[in-house]
Amino acid sequence: MAIFAETNLENIVTDLIVVDDVNSPTEQDGIVFCKSLFGNNNYVQTFLDSSKRRKYARIGDYYDLNTDAFYFADITQNNTTPCRWVNLPNQTSYCVNYRTASSLFTGLIASTYFGATHDTTKQTAQNLLDLHISSAPSGTPYSVIRDPIDRFISSYALSTGGVPAWLPVDQFIEWLIKQDKTKLNPHFMPQVNLVGIPEPTGIVYFDFAKDLTPMAVALGLPTPLPSVNVTDPSNKPTLTADQVTTLQNFYSDDMALYAKVQAL
Repeated sequence: MAIFAETNLENIVTDLIVVDDVNSPTEQDGIVFCKSLFGNNNYVQTFLDSSKRRKYARIGDYYDLNTDAFYFADITQNNTTPCRWVNLPNQTSYCVNYRTASSLFTGLIASTYFGATHDTTKQTAQNLLDLHISSAPSGTPYSVIRDPIDRFISSYALSTGGVPAWLPVDQFIEWLIKQDKTKLNPHFMPQVNLVGIPEPTGIVYFDFAKDLTPMAVALGLPTPLPSVNVTDPSNKPTLTADQVTTLQNFYSDDMALYAKVQAL
């Protein structure tokens, strides 16, 4: 059995069609079969296990030709819990700051302290299923901070859900700077909001660009640290000087925080 998403001229999924394996030994064969029954429309195969094209398509989703992937078309920025802290048994607390090795650290925390049984090298969202998340730290707080422009580039290259990731980078930046920073998807929310305003007392910062082993040791995690969830360099956009300036202004508080972290 194969499933094909029918899309309209705006690349919105309008129907899902189940095709027998006999009629779809290849994707192109399945497309030809769909056209023979339902007309010369656009058809793209989608996969129930989300193994290809990012997610299983649903009616109303958007199919992007450039990334060859499906996305939620209705994007609403309503994040009401920006601060995500994991409080550990050794009286330390870890801030889940997205695109700053968060998949690595949440995976190690889940497997070291909370008996995670899934593959903890996967995305942060899967690792968080094993963790109790708090809006504030109860132990000594630790957070990794990344250069805001590098973090934006990495987040954009990830093509995550919850934002119009199919937009070209110039249009995406235009969309981004119009958003309420306090409600943004956490991949693009300012790091100062993820840490908390005001920042927790006694917080210890680490620079993403430097060795994070000392923080892993403080959190009681095994070392040496593996490399997890590295962004494909070919997906990273090259920003113009004007785009960099626009993002620096949008992330002005993060720029100030990162400068402080670099000076530590």
